[in-house]
Amino acid sequence: MKNPSKTALLQDVRASADYAQIVDAGCRAAALIECRRERIREIMVEIATFDSIETEIEDAIRLLRTAGVEFPAYRRSDPDTQLRVFLPANNLLYSLALFVLLPSLYLDNVLARPASRVQSLYLQLAQLLSDGPIDIAARLRTYSQQSFIDVSQGSVVVFNGRPDNGRTVHAECASGLFLGFGAGINPIVVGPDLAGPELHTAVDATLRARLYNNGQDCLCPDVVFVDAAVAADFATELIRRLRRIPVVSSGAHPGLISSPLADTETYDRAVAAVTALDATVVWSGKASAHPRHCPTVVSVRRIDEGPAHAPELFGPIFNVVVYDRFDEVASFLTAPGNAELGMYVSAFGVAELVGVERLGTARNTGSRTAFQFESGHEPFGGFGVDGTLLAGAGLTPTGKPLLLSAELARRSSGYGAAHAR
Repeated sequence: MKNPSKTALLQDVRASADYAQIVDAGCRAAALIECRRERIREIMVEIATFDSIETEIEDAIRLLRTAGVEFPAYRRSDPDTQLRVFLPANNLLYSLALFVLLPSLYLDNVLARPASRVQSLYLQLAQLLSDGPIDIAARLRTYSQQSFIDVSQGSVVVFNGRPDNGRTVHAECASGLFLGFGAGINPIVVGPDLAGPELHTAVDATLRARLYNNGQDCLCPDVVFVDAAVAADFATELIRRLRRIPVVSSGAHPGLISSPLADTETYDRAVAAVTALDATVVWSGKASAHPRHCPTVVSVRRIDEGPAHAPELFGPIFNVVVYDRFDEVASFLTAPGNAELGMYVSAFGVAELVGVERLGTARNTGSRTAFQFESGHEPFGGFGVDGTLLAGAGLTPTGKPLLLSAELARRSSGYGAAHAR
């Protein structure tokens, strides 16, 4: 008869060895990214700004160097998990690190499909980094969406993209487990009592969040709610700061810049959004001669003068909405059509949000923007079903913050009635 204590000891020894190997592989993958930083920049500058590329590089390195943090969750998961990933059209390097490299340290069966319009860039990055501990290129598939759905039947599926497309993919894959990362409003709320340095801090945070990668990110704030008491000062300071931002024809310049958008589709969407806001635009910047350069614009209107739903903005567009009472903001964000998009809400000088974890379906990040709050080893998003969606066999589709390793561990343990908590 086996000695239970000896068996447990052997399991602990094996686990320690596995942990050490994973940490070592993660650190080597991070080191490879670090030493090829320049080439990564050259590949990604076609669709991203210098600062956003640097952020992706630093975040990817940090994520992989700390890969061991998720060891307990992956240890509770099924090692034979078949993971299929639909990669997004932005955040290319970080998405590879988060959804391909990191899971591949723990799972053998990981395949990913790059978004079509940036497929060649994904392949260049994968080729550049495939001589590390994980052969990324071997895990990428250049299939059509339907063909990738065919090889994803019954798998754990991670989908990045439009929520309606994600639901279609989930249904056609018959996903055993589905994690959908979609879109969010991620509003910033500015309260009535800000002045001087505090107001400048709120403006600076708004600038940096809205202009991250020239506004081409799902975490950029689509609405900035500003109390009427400080709206004029806020708009004046915002425009003053925007006038100082360089207008350039390439994203290769460091710092906050106004530069061309990634592709024609994104440019057309941005121009359409500006056209829709035309009557409320109070300032418009200049554009370079580049055909995809959408100028930075600032729109200001009262909360009762605009549409009931927040527009999804993919470009350098500041949608400032003036309110008189906080309950107007709360009602707007919790209304049908907006509640589904709940991810994060940031607050500056808003007494009603001090010590509050959520505003409707959005998680309150306090005076940090969504970019400052997000961490690759922590659940991402809020409780809106179009922002972060958990679904799968036997599960009621639920909006909740998502972390792949945590959901894999819960799946192996059996979800039960409390799966949405």
